[in-house]
Amino acid sequence: MTAFGAVLFDFGHTLFDTIPATGCTAAFRAASGHDVDASAFADAWEAVRQRSRQPDELAKGRDVSAEAHRRLWLALLAPLDDLAPGLAEFTYGFESSARGWRPYPDTRRVLTELRDRAIPVGVVSDCGWDIRTVFEAHDLLSLIDAFDLSYEHGICKPDTRIFESACAQLGVEPATTLMVGDSWLTDGGAAAIGIATLILPARDRTESPALATVLELTR
Repeated sequence: MTAFGAVLFDFGHTLFDTIPATGCTAAFRAASGHDVDASAFADAWEAVRQRSRQPDELAKGRDVSAEAHRRLWLALLAPLDDLAPGLAEFTYGFESSARGWRPYPDTRRVLTELRDRAIPVGVVSDCGWDIRTVFEAHDLLSLIDAFDLSYEHGICKPDTRIFESACAQLGVEPATTLMVGDSWLTDGGAAAIGIATLILPARDRTESPALATVLELTR
């Protein structure tokens, strides 16, 4: 088995997960005074999330700029306003900040061990806001060597140029690099330039971590 000399990670649902629905509804109650049933919110938000991952939605280019990200996500989140006025706008702000994200239980251990082995790490993410703030809030920023964020490039995965930029920033060749993500539609684009790609399972990884595979592949 080839031992890879560098690792690229996706951000959302790879290194970080959204916090439970109760976290957002509690914050909304504190900010607005409105109570929202956490179960109803969780169901509605999951429907939005599933819709957001469909090819036709991805094709709209919501992550090519901060403006597009806000406009298209607010359109997706609009059904939340049926639960409480202003909930869509609040949820967008919550999810576009460090408040809305938490690292998976194995994230710190994996990133720390990669740093201890002197294996460079990059983050390649389709996003419309500065996710570095999330890493900073969880004291993980120092473990990342480079960020390639779609809204800063004006291109989204699976466009190979964003993966090429990530390899260039780290000073590594695609053939010696591993990409780790959760979507074959987007993260799978790395394979087109010869980057081996690991797609993590689509399941709740809070109680069943999956990142340890990266450590086996980089030994």
